[in-house]
Amino acid sequence: MEKIEVHITSDGDSRPSEIISDLRTVTEALFHPMQMCGFLDESDSMHLCPQIERRQTCPHVSDDKTFNHESYRKTLERERKASLRVYYSHANLSLYLT
Repeated sequence: MEKIEVHITSDGDSRPSEIISDLRTVTEALFHPMQMCGFLDESDSMHLCPQIERRQTCPHVSDDKTFNHESYRKTLERERKASLRVYYSHANLSLYLT
């Protein structure tokens, strides 16, 4: 899977959005016609999990609450055909596109 890292800096008081829906809109506009198929918000420990959507146990979070990045990436590649990860460093957020 290809990874693109986005760094946004400001020399004033303005700061970039950290809202997932805002970053999704920007990402899908930049990489049209690709669409988001998953996300990982590392600051809130949230992710879009295909197993939870099917009411199954999430295999990406261990008993000690650590997140398995490799397992999540493989799940999205296999089940959602993800091929691109866009990481926003200011928000500590990854959006996966298919």
